[in-house]
Amino acid sequence: MAQADTSRRPIFVGIGGDSGAGKTTITSAFFGLFGTERITSICLDDYHSLDRRQRGLIGLTALDPRANNFAVMEEQVWCLKRGEAIQKPVYDHSHGTLTGPELVKPREVVIMQGLHPYLIPGVRHAFDFRVWLDPEPDLRLQWKLQRDIAKRGYTKEQVLAEVDARRSDVQAYIEPQRQHADMVVHFYRGPTWSADMGNLSVRIIQRHRLPRLDFDHELHAADSIRIALDVIDQDEQRADVIEIDGRITPAEAQLVEDNIWAHVHGRHGHVHHVPPERLGTYEQAARSQRHSDPLALTQLVLAHRILSAQKSFLLQVNEHEHEHLAGEHRHM
Repeated sequence: MAQADTSRRPIFVGIGGDSGAGKTTITSAFFGLFGTERITSICLDDYHSLDRRQRGLIGLTALDPRANNFAVMEEQVWCLKRGEAIQKPVYDHSHGTLTGPELVKPREVVIMQGLHPYLIPGVRHAFDFRVWLDPEPDLRLQWKLQRDIAKRGYTKEQVLAEVDARRSDVQAYIEPQRQHADMVVHFYRGPTWSADMGNLSVRIIQRHRLPRLDFDHELHAADSIRIALDVIDQDEQRADVIEIDGRITPAEAQLVEDNIWAHVHGRHGHVHHVPPERLGTYEQAARSQRHSDPLALTQLVLAHRILSAQKSFLLQVNEHEHEHLAGEHRHM
């Protein structure tokens, strides 16, 4: 019996978090790192079952499971997982309407980001690597205000009213998903208050279900990086923690980037060695492009994790198939 071609099976990455948590910003770097021809990116908002007007009429937020079509989401996730194309629905945030469908084909890496990647087991178990973005609440509010006013046509008063209306749903449906993540990314403010991501520190919590990365010990070379091994995190899970101070100097950031690149290049697969200025970019007010070294390092660590998860996934598939084939031979 011929062995299945596992090289064609995509690696599935989930990136979850509340509205305004930075999912699109984190994901944006992967297109430069891997190349657009190797990534399929899907926003799970496309699986809303009710448009903005309908939700308003019956008093549901987009976070409520009843406002989302999880049956279609689960079916299409597993189609992509098998390497099959799908006709995906589309949610238009500019008008709050349901449109589509659009043809989506799986590529080498499939990134699915949204509010509910881990809410139901049928979708949660499809991911090979699960990330949760959990910035400080005040930062998330600031980022949501900035995005929804500039890009989605809301007024400040409308955004604040929506945040208040969805508070109980965040506690019921969004926050509990964090416990299912393999990695939790927490941006926070330093001694000087600022919502500017360029001045923020980051805590990267890597739970013990992940293999320890072999470059971690080299990060001690930077004074602005602290590593804590085998700690208990906020969800009572064992984890290793990388903490990057927002005041890290460009020279220190470059040293850390070089260490990570030395371990990424050629070990798990081809990844584009993009220049530092193309990592860590984010939009500030008036859509100006800014740079953050902690963000760039976070994106690079995540890219390494994606490649590591791909290698692990392929090995697991091969091992399973070898066991299956061995069982067949025993019964011949």
